[in-house]
Amino acid sequence: MGSSKRKEHEALFGINPVAEALDAGRRKIYRISIKKGLEKNKKITSIEQLARRRKIPVEFLEGTAIGKIADTQGHQGITALVSPPAYSTLEKIVARSGKSEESNPPAIAVLDGVQDPRNLGAIIRSAEALGFSALIFPDRRAVTYTPVAAKSSAGAGERINLCRVGNIAQTLVKLKEEDFSCVALEEDADEVLSAMPQGKLAVVLGGEGTGVRPLVLKRCDYSYRIPLSGKVGSLNVAAAGAIAFHVATCCPRR
Repeated sequence: MGSSKRKEHEALFGINPVAEALDAGRRKIYRISIKKGLEKNKKITSIEQLARRRKIPVEFLEGTAIGKIADTQGHQGITALVSPPAYSTLEKIVARSGKSEESNPPAIAVLDGVQDPRNLGAIIRSAEALGFSALIFPDRRAVTYTPVAAKSSAGAGERINLCRVGNIAQTLVKLKEEDFSCVALEEDADEVLSAMPQGKLAVVLGGEGTGVRPLVLKRCDYSYRIPLSGKVGSLNVAAAGAIAFHVATCCPRR
């Protein structure tokens, strides 16, 4: 019988992901590596100073060495060896939603099969920036919060609550039992997205090329499409998500 071991650490890369991980304090940081010659960069200096105050080892290396640690050239001259992401549970997310102010009902994002880590990161960044409290995604057959996703999120994944679940359709049933309205974004929906329903909200986004799966869509209370007036017939899931998140948190509810 085969088994897979959970990684004990991974290499975050990029100024914002490292800075956010350091500031948020959700992960253990074992070591920070900085490219030689960046000692006078203000953001890098700020990270270095905070790390040293927290007794985190800091080393300066050649750019090629930083690239090998990050396994990419888009590292911005800094990496951090960190523990795996600190995931929340559905129970904790629901419990927190019950403590929210009535004037600011909780909104969470639910992803049904997003595959591209850069899309995941962009969705996380928009969700956190627009006040969503959590993001839920499957623990199988979908991308997870990797260092690439962390870089694309500009470190927002270190701030928002992330949760992996075994079954998205069942998760929506549980959320509805807790008075969440589940809203799917679907390009073939009859109704145009102009406002979101009142109260607790779960915005459901489908995977690239597949959309929201039929069983998941069946579990949703509402289905909306984003009206497009250009010649391009669809939006990337991250762009569509950003629009839906803005409508959810910045526009009057119906």
